[in-house]
Amino acid sequence: MAWSKTPWAAWNGLGFGLVAGAVFAVAECLASLVGGQGLMAPVRYAASVLLGVRALTEGPLGLMLAAGLAVHFGLSALFGLAYALIDARLSPELRPKVSHQTAVGMLFALGVWGVTFQFVARGYYPWFLENTPQFFQLLLHALFFGAPLGLLFAAAERRRVAIALFEQAAQQEHSSEGRRGT
Repeated sequence: MAWSKTPWAAWNGLGFGLVAGAVFAVAECLASLVGGQGLMAPVRYAASVLLGVRALTEGPLGLMLAAGLAVHFGLSALFGLAYALIDARLSPELRPKVSHQTAVGMLFALGVWGVTFQFVARGYYPWFLENTPQFFQLLLHALFFGAPLGLLFAAAERRRVAIALFEQAAQQEHSSEGRRGT
């Protein structure tokens, strides 16, 4: 498989990771609110990566927001960049397909969940596993991070293909006009 010729793929990865991270953050906060843990619980969990388990119960709101959002969006951008590397290895015919990108994005998010919750959290942040239903987290990751990430990459690739086709048609038209003019 060839690497993507899209020069902005890394920037897309960072940006799309942030957008998918925003969608995921809203879904996490709403699910937490509905589940009775409060709107700030996901932010506090993210903050606890930097500040330790104390972040779940104490600390100034401003500090929790700053630390939690920094961790969440930093990881979202990093995971978006990682997805861009995977996307660059996909077949050029499959990259613009919404169904394919959505499926790959969801599978990628399942991998992110597996690594972050089942390996990293077990070793360093065990409180992530105590009051957090893991199957529900798996679904949230797939539906609200992976799917939006895949959809954003599919849209970008469709745009890239459309621009390439337009440029190719314009170049052919220009070269045929040059032949007629001589």
